[in-house]
Amino acid sequence: MHTLRRYFVAGLLVWIPLGITLWVLNLLVAVMDQSLLLLPERLRSDALFGFHVPGLGIILTLLIVVSTGALAANFFGQKLLDFGHDILTRIPIVRSIYGGVKQISDTLFSP
Repeated sequence: MHTLRRYFVAGLLVWIPLGITLWVLNLLVAVMDQSLLLLPERLRSDALFGFHVPGLGIILTLLIVVSTGALAANFFGQKLLDFGHDILTRIPIVRSIYGGVKQISDTLFSP
């Protein structure tokens, strides 16, 4: 009985991290696939191919992030971001959330 319990626990130690990892990846892909809703319906994979292609939202999300980065890296984009930052810091509840997240991201991602 002791050996069976040890094998069971060892199996759980293999499957639980693997299962949670797959669940989180599935969740991330599903969330990023929601970005496809930004596209007109005729451009979505369902209409183009006749079936849903999971993961295309990752490509669209990466394109949005890179495009935003390119915009933010120039003078006009920086002025636009400063304007948006000023607006967000004037809204009481948003200010505390945005300020905290901005401070953490600036710390983690500053060159």
